[in-house]
Amino acid sequence: MSEHRSFPKPVPRLIDRLARQRADDAALRVCYRQVDVRDHFACRCCGRRLVKTLTLCPARAEHHHLVGRWIAPMLRADVRNIIAVDAECHGKLTRHELLVKAATFYRIEGRTYPNADGPLAFT
Repeated sequence: MSEHRSFPKPVPRLIDRLARQRADDAALRVCYRQVDVRDHFACRCCGRRLVKTLTLCPARAEHHHLVGRWIAPMLRADVRNIIAVDAECHGKLTRHELLVKAATFYRIEGRTYPNADGPLAFT
């Protein structure tokens, strides 16, 4: 005698989580491509031509979030929050040896954030 189920079989949450992560990663890749085109494949700090490579060279293309991904997760794939930099400048930005001064800002949910689409100064 077989058991009758009156409710649907549960869908594993792992499948939903993986699909959501893949969609987030795809959105981030699209955002990175838009940032590269906006910044003309050059470092926003020093103007060096960026190279897309996996090797650890100073001219390697990287992307820096002006506001951290964990501080403002809704800005993770926002073009206005990301700049294209080389590996050398990215290290300096991460270690806070270079500071970013934005000329323009935008608001989301009542908070003000620096706008990477506008001019930036690095000190």
